[in-house]
Amino acid sequence: MVTQELLDYIREQIKNGLSEADLRKVLLDNGWDMNDVDTALGSMTQSQPLANPVMQIPTPISREAAAAEIKRMGKFKASKMLFFQAFNLLKKDKEIVLFPFISFVLMAIVGTVFSVGLWLLGVIEIQGEDAVITNMTLFYKFLFVYYVISYFVLTYFRVGLTAVVYERINGGNIDFKEGMNRASKISGKIFLWSLLAGTVGIVLRIISDRSKWLGKLATGLLGAAWSIVTMFIAPTLLLDNVSVWQSVKNSGVVFKKTWGETLIVNISFSLITFLVFLATFVLFGALSVFTLMLGLGPIGLIILGIIFVLTLVTISIISTSLSEIFKVALYSYARFGIIAEGFSPEFIVGAVKEDEGNKK
Repeated sequence: MVTQELLDYIREQIKNGLSEADLRKVLLDNGWDMNDVDTALGSMTQSQPLANPVMQIPTPISREAAAAEIKRMGKFKASKMLFFQAFNLLKKDKEIVLFPFISFVLMAIVGTVFSVGLWLLGVIEIQGEDAVITNMTLFYKFLFVYYVISYFVLTYFRVGLTAVVYERINGGNIDFKEGMNRASKISGKIFLWSLLAGTVGIVLRIISDRSKWLGKLATGLLGAAWSIVTMFIAPTLLLDNVSVWQSVKNSGVVFKKTWGETLIVNISFSLITFLVFLATFVLFGALSVFTLMLGLGPIGLIILGIIFVLTLVTISIISTSLSEIFKVALYSYARFGIIAEGFSPEFIVGAVKEDEGNKK
């Protein structure tokens, strides 16, 4: 329906120099009904060049109405729809999967190099079936460096993915190379974040190693809390022109405002991924039986095993991509009041506790 808020918004934007065509596109992209937009525009036929991008856009549905719609539908059903909406965006920008894929490969290399390095230096010795640490001080130093490099690699590619997704959900379109360029521009900030995250990680690890079961439980909970608070760190580092520590705070603020929907959607995404994994195990189990029945022998099983591992990696990469897409879409509204293109407005609006999306 046409609201006074919509009319005031149109009047103000036309006054600021926004053309009717651009204004119509912005409103339609953010979920407003075409008939309502045309009716509201009415006789406002001024047409001037676009002055500035519109950041504060009135939502086409109130938070109360959005929450009621989600309640009627059920949170897990709504989460499933969000999953497929994120998947539709992924199909438009298939190169998004390059970010988690390359980071996966690099992390495998980094993990292998550090493991072999620790073994060659004698920091870790293999005694029977167990790996024994012979020099804890040196081990922690190596582990800290590993944490910093790991956080840098993972965050660097998450920031690149965020750049591509953020452009797509706001009507733009940049490629993988441009996404990496934008991550490179803030590589210094990403490195500082990696130092901070690595420090937190090594401190928690040392405390856990020197504690009894209660201390291990406490550090485990602290680690989980840190992961939750920094869940939106990639968008905050890229989109908020603030310090690393303020980026951490902003990530926590967004999670606090969206924690209910974020956790439910993450659980739903994980459940769907688990079911796909389960179906894959069953399928390849059956194929293994047929392989033996056909007499293909060990070679056939090895080939099937390689395909199986590649399939699991592919599923993990797609699942990671979809999760990151959802985070960027939710962050876009929670921080800037922009409803992601391709997502149902009621899902995005209803996910935010309070209407503070336009505050920075």
